[in-house]
Amino acid sequence: MQQPDSNKDRYFLELAIAEAYKGMEAGDGGPFGCVIVKDNEVLVAGHNRVLCTNDPTAHAEVVAIREACALLNDFQLTGCVVYASCEPCPMCMGAIYWARPERVVFASSKKDAAEAGFDDSFIYEEISIA
Repeated sequence: MQQPDSNKDRYFLELAIAEAYKGMEAGDGGPFGCVIVKDNEVLVAGHNRVLCTNDPTAHAEVVAIREACALLNDFQLTGCVVYASCEPCPMCMGAIYWARPERVVFASSKKDAAEAGFDDSFIYEEISIA
């Protein structure tokens, strides 16, 4: 995982952040968005849908991964880049790991999320990942 290193990364991160705003405005869930890109084209954009679906796994990254895999008709995101508005939580990192994208790029850190009231540190400690 890494933070942006190019103007292209920044562009796609801005789209992920816009998707987070879209979800917040709709009241769908927390302030998180994700876009999945292949060959410099956005395949899908997803936002947190936990509240509107009553599904605790409907985080932005998981929503986007599900849609992208369905679109590609493949359970792996070979050659894709995942752009997330925030550093993925442990659950989303597991989903990302199994989907096998080329890269993951995020805007805000898990520390930023914790300061905004989305503190997953207890999960990291429980499963012993830093």
